[in-house]
Amino acid sequence: MKRQIFSYLTKAVIVVSTALILFSCNGGVFIIYSSGEKIEVVNKLPEDVVINGKHVNLGVMYKQFSIFWVPMWNYGETKYVLVNDGKKTYYDLDADDLKNLKSEFKVKFKDKPTIGFWNKTGGKIIWGFIILVVCFAYWTTRNDNEKAEIPQAESEKPDE
Repeated sequence: MKRQIFSYLTKAVIVVSTALILFSCNGGVFIIYSSGEKIEVVNKLPEDVVINGKHVNLGVMYKQFSIFWVPMWNYGETKYVLVNDGKKTYYDLDADDLKNLKSEFKVKFKDKPTIGFWNKTGGKIIWGFIILVVCFAYWTTRNDNEKAEIPQAESEKPDE
């Protein structure tokens, strides 16, 4: 019964990963990973906070590598930025700008920018689980019950 369950899980992982490869096909090139800057909104600012005619929020910008849209690891520096609602434009902030946000708009945020759980560790848990399931399924479906036969040398063959 356990072997059937793990066999089904392994097949499901293979089917899902194949489907993701096929759906991510772009012009004949398979795109199965991404790397670059990501922005995560950490605080919504009041509607009157506008830059260049667009409302902005406080966000955290970082660089991330992901496979099949599941984050693998983050690299580079993590910093606070102002980002518009569409997350298409961001504005760098310095220490004075952050102090002004705290005092003028009463925004609460940590001194050091932090990334959310999913982007920080969630993807690593998912990929670790998938790898463990595949390894365990392989390990449980191996056929170790067969005895290895050692061929006998011609001089050791019994007489007929």
